[in-house]
Amino acid sequence: MMADFRFVFVIGLTLLAGVLLTGLARAQELLPLERMMELNRSGKWEEAAQLAQRFIDAPEKLDAQPEKSDAKPDRSKAERCEAYYSLIYSQTRLGQIDKAKSNLTTYDQKCSHLPSSNWVPGEVAKLREELGPRKTPAPVKNDGFWKTVAPASLGINVAALENHRLLCQRSGADACLVVQRGKIVQEFYSTRYRVPMMAMSSTKSITGILVGMLIDDGKIKSIDEPVCAYISEWCAGPRGKVTLRHLLSMTSGLPHMYEEGVSSTNEKNEFVIKLPLATAPGAKWAYSNEGVQLLSPILDKAAGEPIQDYARKRLFEPLGMLETRLHLDSKNHAWSYADMETSARDFARIGLLMLNKGVWGKQRIVSAKWVEQSTKPSQALNSGYGLLWWLYEKPAGFGAQGYLDTNLYVFPEQELVIVRMQSKPVEHATPYGSEALTIFEQLIRR
Repeated sequence: MMADFRFVFVIGLTLLAGVLLTGLARAQELLPLERMMELNRSGKWEEAAQLAQRFIDAPEKLDAQPEKSDAKPDRSKAERCEAYYSLIYSQTRLGQIDKAKSNLTTYDQKCSHLPSSNWVPGEVAKLREELGPRKTPAPVKNDGFWKTVAPASLGINVAALENHRLLCQRSGADACLVVQRGKIVQEFYSTRYRVPMMAMSSTKSITGILVGMLIDDGKIKSIDEPVCAYISEWCAGPRGKVTLRHLLSMTSGLPHMYEEGVSSTNEKNEFVIKLPLATAPGAKWAYSNEGVQLLSPILDKAAGEPIQDYARKRLFEPLGMLETRLHLDSKNHAWSYADMETSARDFARIGLLMLNKGVWGKQRIVSAKWVEQSTKPSQALNSGYGLLWWLYEKPAGFGAQGYLDTNLYVFPEQELVIVRMQSKPVEHATPYGSEALTIFEQLIRR
């Protein structure tokens, strides 16, 4: 009997070790792809290109082997396509255009099998457009609303303003706009500037405004309503305790996800509706793209129409934001967490709306109560976060923040609105955020 027990125990340990080793091998197998992404995001394109090329070259021998029933050729091919994307991206950033175009042709030959739900084809399409014939930068449209004035006439510290322009250049910005008392005192554009520009994660703050508008309309009763009131799949278990407030304050219990998150799929709403919680609602602050994307189907239902249509009619058009729209997924669902398509001047109008506590001209767009509630600490876990707005102490204000410092800043005491936008990483760029805040303190003469 003891011998039998020992035999079973040893077999169990062997199986457990096999499972652990298989998981470890799989993690190690995926590590290069994650490393490529990390290197590209940090501007280390040469390293990323070398790693991608090694990854692509290594599996070539797989093609020469007879296909076995237990093999997984689809998985290896999909991963190699991801490596091709990373390689093309790196070479484009390095200015190796001929190499990038050659690898794009190879990608087209080897990766036509990828399903529409895979994120890679969409990103490759952006690179394809970038590698195409150079386009003339779109002119800045003047609809008669914006006035440009001499900075000194408004008491602006001209030296500090020039430092800001230089910082915009050094940090790789595609656009920088400084507005004081509703008038443009600085406008900078790089040769890379195109319209539309993606607002990146600054889009989250626009989603916050839409929530407030729907509350004002009586279409959302309160941000303390449960998600369950709008999405039946979120009625059972711990998810049944998640409220709109949790989603707006980043305390829903959904974790901060990386490449495996909502950005990795074309069908955003279906993806986030299926997600489980990592912690109890309200127990932890975690920046979650997925939590904000979950607001997309909620706002569709509350508005009684696609939220992109509501946003266009009730927010963008009244503000004269004619170059702006919410980005859509493959099923025409709005991205509520990122990539609103806009221009620098259009984006600045959102800042003016918030500066004026929800009023545009003589029209109330969103209540002053909502603006105030959104731009103060929303919970005790992170005092620097409101309801989808970031908060600043020096100078005092609030802002929308996105990838590559695609940001919108509002400083009420100084009557300042600042927009900075960037579409791609730039090698050897200077960090923008902390230095910019120091400059902002110096802009208004005391």
